Amino acid sequence: MGLFDRMKDKATGGQDWAAQAAAAQELANQHLRDAGYTDGSPVTMANAGSVGADMYADREVLTAYGNELNRIIAIGHSGTSVIRSAVDTGERISGNPWFQLEVEVTLAGGAPYIVSKREMVAPMFIANYAVGSTHDVKVDPADAQNIAFTS
Repeated sequence: MGLFDRMKDKATGGQDWAAQAAAAQELANQHLRDAGYTDGSPVTMANAGSVGADMYADREVLTAYGNELNRIIAIGHSGTSVIRSAVDTGERISGNPWFQLEVEVTLAGGAPYIVSKREMVAPMFIANYAVGSTHDVKVDPADAQNIAFTS
């Protein structure tokens, strides 16, 4: 074994480049499947257009959703909330589930009231939205039913 062969083995951990490329492609396929863009098969020339269009549509929804939450956080009145129910709607965006939440909101000096809110929750944060959990919120001054979680 020559010097360059030993360097290649050291750089690749003893694996060949083809095996690493295949593993990377499988990981990409898995992520695309988990996000709902493919059935787990690779993106090809035949399906690249529809996969790209789906990703772009999700990007537009996520951008609008994030902009609305940021707007409420910037101008909203501070309050507290308790999640009273959380139901997975079955809808997904970029692999993240949408939940229909019933939230009891309380503003300083006001009586508690119920808000029905559709919220996208990344899988790693679902436990944070358990029934009975408390969160700080901002409430849209123009519409008390429009809230954004801040904690």
